[in-house]
Amino acid sequence: MIAPAAAALLALAHPPAWAPWPLAAERFPSPGAAVSALVEGATGVVAFGELHQTAKTASIRSTLARFTDEVLPAIAPRAAHLIVETWVSRGTCGEAEKRVTAEVARTTERPPETENEIVRLLRRAKALGVAPHVLDVDCHEYQALQAGGRVDYDRLLRLTGAHLQRAIEQALALPRPAGRPLILVYGGALHNDLRPAASLAAYSFGPAIDAWTAGNYREIDLYVPELVDALAALRLEPWYRVWKAVTPPGGTLVIRRGPRSAVVLFPRQR
Repeated sequence: MIAPAAAALLALAHPPAWAPWPLAAERFPSPGAAVSALVEGATGVVAFGELHQTAKTASIRSTLARFTDEVLPAIAPRAAHLIVETWVSRGTCGEAEKRVTAEVARTTERPPETENEIVRLLRRAKALGVAPHVLDVDCHEYQALQAGGRVDYDRLLRLTGAHLQRAIEQALALPRPAGRPLILVYGGALHNDLRPAASLAAYSFGPAIDAWTAGNYREIDLYVPELVDALAALRLEPWYRVWKAVTPPGGTLVIRRGPRSAVVLFPRQR
């Protein structure tokens, strides 16, 4: 079983296992303009990854809020479905559900506002004509997650990746209105890896969905600069040095890691 601290590390430090790409920063007038450029010509799945906010970073405007307000409206006219990495605790799976939910909440240290922001994202998507979807964990899965008395975080990461992959495959089978070919996915910057490191491949749906769509898959990680600065593990990422070398700093920046993979860095909070 992976300890909570190890699980958090896995979600942060994961340099992609692809051939070197000539990294360079591009400046855009807004996050919406940046993402619109990255999805130009796409007709399949676009998976967004974030750094999950914690109680310690609650004073910083979250990636989730910025996606809802600044990114989604720009690309919603081309999207049919939005899958969000969250599930509703229905309270019907007894003690196993209660224990898993409580321990995961303690470990991730998400601020109370996160749940409200997720609801707001789902509502905003629906208002913009994009069908929202969340994950559904059954009672047997709750029981398996807390076997041994504590949450198995390796199993949790695998389960989350598997549920996201299943939801994407189901969405691909659903009808999409003319002019709205995209399926959007929003979650942690681990499960969407297009070319994950071998040690983390079991947690990513990227390679499978890339194959399923015959290469019609794009990975975009969204980062808030203040959160990046607070996480030493991200300094190991190849794009970090490119970002820090930008002069003058600030604004919305895009660093492409490959033909269909990129990092978007939001402007700093004033």
